[in-house]
Amino acid sequence: MPRWIRTSACAIAVAILAGCGATAPAKQSTGRVEPAPTGKGYDFRSEGKIPPPAGGSARPETDVEEIAVADSSGIEVSEADAPRDSAPPPAPVTAAAIAEGFRIQLFASADRDVAQGARDVAAQRLGMPAYLDLDGGVYKVRVGDFQRREDADAALPAVRAKFYPDAWIVPARVNVPSR
Repeated sequence: MPRWIRTSACAIAVAILAGCGATAPAKQSTGRVEPAPTGKGYDFRSEGKIPPPAGGSARPETDVEEIAVADSSGIEVSEADAPRDSAPPPAPVTAAAIAEGFRIQLFASADRDVAQGARDVAAQRLGMPAYLDLDGGVYKVRVGDFQRREDADAALPAVRAKFYPDAWIVPARVNVPSR
């Protein structure tokens, strides 16, 4: 290897070490705390005190005063007046009313609010019961309660024709209508 390459390599190594902070060893700490120079640093003696505003016309604000509020409005709110969810809660299903079957999956999202909105829209558009299933951290919107695959296959073209061209059939636990 030519001498100029070795010399250049050594010079580069020295420059890198100098740039990384490789300097003389730092002096040992004596364990004594040096006072900050006057007018600089943080003054611990004033901790907890709010200094007055510096110049200008600003005044220090007073603390917030709590005021008791008397209910003199005369307005009564009952549970009948309380806001409700846009969709009614699903009817309770007994264990005997659930069976293995199929549903049609329309949509999936990691955002619960988005998936709930899609479920409500799907139920309205399709006139079928719509469900929101959490599977692997993803909310899946599925419709229908089909006990047989043939019934799901028959409903799939109509679902695809009404805004859901990518819908597909998935196995699921479905609600069985009471007899």
